[in-house]
Amino acid sequence: MSSLRDQVLSRYRDAANIIATSQHASSDATNVKPDATQALPLSADTDLRGYAMQQLLQRQAWLLVKLHEAVEHKTDAGDLVGVDEDLLQTRLDDLASVSMSAFYAYRFDLLPYYWRWIYTDTLILVSHYSILQAVRRDSLDELVMDRVVETLDRALIVAGGAGIFLGKQWIEKTLDLLGHFWQEEEAAKAEAQRPHKRIKRDSAFSTCEPFGRPNLSADKTCPRHENWTLEKFEKYMNEESRGRPLPVVFTDLTKEWPAFSDRPWNSPEHLLSRTFGGRRLVPIEIGRSYVDEGWSQELVQFKHFLAKYIDPSILPCDDDDASPPPQDSQQPEKVGYLAQHNLFQQIPALRNDIQVPDFCWADVPPHPTDPSKDQAPVDVPQLNAWFGPARTITPLHTDGYHNLLCQVVGTKYVRLYSPEETARLRPRGMEHGVDMSNTSELDVGILEGWDEDQDADNDGNEVNDWDGIRKELKDVPYWECILQPGDTLVIPMGWWHYVRSLSISFSVSFWWN
Repeated sequence: MSSLRDQVLSRYRDAANIIATSQHASSDATNVKPDATQALPLSADTDLRGYAMQQLLQRQAWLLVKLHEAVEHKTDAGDLVGVDEDLLQTRLDDLASVSMSAFYAYRFDLLPYYWRWIYTDTLILVSHYSILQAVRRDSLDELVMDRVVETLDRALIVAGGAGIFLGKQWIEKTLDLLGHFWQEEEAAKAEAQRPHKRIKRDSAFSTCEPFGRPNLSADKTCPRHENWTLEKFEKYMNEESRGRPLPVVFTDLTKEWPAFSDRPWNSPEHLLSRTFGGRRLVPIEIGRSYVDEGWSQELVQFKHFLAKYIDPSILPCDDDDASPPPQDSQQPEKVGYLAQHNLFQQIPALRNDIQVPDFCWADVPPHPTDPSKDQAPVDVPQLNAWFGPARTITPLHTDGYHNLLCQVVGTKYVRLYSPEETARLRPRGMEHGVDMSNTSELDVGILEGWDEDQDADNDGNEVNDWDGIRKELKDVPYWECILQPGDTLVIPMGWWHYVRSLSISFSVSFWWN
């Protein structure tokens, strides 16, 4: 047994011991993550169902500790150590199901912290059991590794890796250790035989813009700058603009990022290497826009996201000499977008490929027209990833923060409208209990003729009066730009903006106030 495999098993055994002996905490009314020294143990008086689930979780952890010891001593069957494995599996499934149901019973920001904690610890035990079963059968193979990584990622994405004794840090270190172990395993197999399947990896993503690009108007194009100091930027945001800055593009804020050089994000192979061979789970949006009928979300492995939605030529194949798909099949049939996800908190290895621009530490003005839109100050910028094929869009909307949108791979078109034009841009209202006032009813793609009207009747006739809307907007000023790799667009707080990928595109946004 390899040293790394020993470390993985030891880490899981210790985790099961911790879960078996720790108490989950009830959170206060604000659901702030409790400190380990202030944690209040759950009891039948605080939450009977939560207390019952905690007790059940601890019992399953003890059973896994016993089973783990039996596996280490090469005992053949679980029943020799008094573990009913069918019941163990059922109870772990029950724990995951019941704790997940709490996510639907509460609004997420009001969800008691211990439910996220119980869900995270449950999935840690689920992945532990998968490892033990594989080790006992001597079948720690690719399918098992896929399952383990997916389980741990669900804990990170769905529950935020909640926990005090284990949680996010434990999961991150375990995934890192598993990654090194699996690299060692694959290297050993490569010496013996060629892998049955591999992913075709081109040197770089295509820069093709299959649907063309809009023609920019010279008098509406965002100005481009470079070599600005932080002091000059602060002066522009506050004094020169009197607290109402216009959008501008900087061409030199990200030039030192490894994502452009020795750790290139335009390389499928590099992104796969940073995501555990593409096994990491990512949330993606299915559909052209989150306001369209039929739009949905799902969690998929990163390698499947690449192959299905980014570039169908990146496909598993059995033969080194297999022919690539025909050129006209390279464009994905459906739109899938990894949008507004803190990928870098989930996968720190990718976070190391970029840097927070200095401008994110600038003192900046509040909302220019509506003080009620101001958010609580953030200590550090909020990062989000935006990765998708051509024609992925973010509909016309506003952010609650100042935004630096940094383009890393491919090209994007952005159109921006001033906060003063809010009333004419038709903000949405409450929809299905959700405040959608930061999103416009206007569809820029349809207005400009780039997209078909999803609401047209069966004969193709428009339901909406787009000609009338175009006349209404004729005198509404806007700014626009096309972002190239290395460009950074400053989107001031309150500005409406519509974003459209022209090619395969990977961007990072930094929100700060």
